[in-house]
Amino acid sequence: MSETVTIRELFYINKEKLLNRLIAAATWPANMDTEPVSHTEVWEPDKNGSFVEITYTPRYGDIPPHDPGLLYRGRCWTSTTRGDANGTVVRPASEVLDHPENWLYTEHEVDAYWFRIAKMRAQVRVDRNKGYSWRDLGRYIMPLWLLKGTGLADNGREICSEHVAQWLVDMGVLPKNTIPSPRRLCKQTVLATGSPLRRLIDDTIVRDKNWKKP
Repeated sequence: MSETVTIRELFYINKEKLLNRLIAAATWPANMDTEPVSHTEVWEPDKNGSFVEITYTPRYGDIPPHDPGLLYRGRCWTSTTRGDANGTVVRPASEVLDHPENWLYTEHEVDAYWFRIAKMRAQVRVDRNKGYSWRDLGRYIMPLWLLKGTGLADNGREICSEHVAQWLVDMGVLPKNTIPSPRRLCKQTVLATGSPLRRLIDDTIVRDKNWKKP
């Protein structure tokens, strides 16, 4: 039996920030029956295979716990313009998930060999980072062949869903195809892995493995 690694994909929803609302809204017409996510990241566990560390001492009868005191472990990979980050980056999950109420996630297993291959290729893209690709946002509304034919495609930079999609292709989860929007990638990931989409803050299922709402 081959060795496996548990991996998560993160999907961000923030209805307050204008840019996130614009990205989610602009990609909706071609992505009906999707969640209004505007950003995505790959969440790699720590060396012990953990994503979350509980840092509180439960009190008697305290269910659910008061002040759960969760610490997010591991690292997150994406392309972003958040804070001081610009482009293809890898950062501590504790830094990325400072507002867990805004995140959804999927969790599933992948072959350890292909995980290492995907991580190695992702590290190369991080090392060669040239910044975030604003031009590639056009991939949400234009086919890739047209972007390349018109010279609009940006081959030296990435958008978030491009980076995460490449991880999923390299890990054997998704077939090689054009770059989806975060909304469509979220749905594709759930259907391809059979992993429900959950709220990070409380693990509530938002979509089941068949993309049905509870």
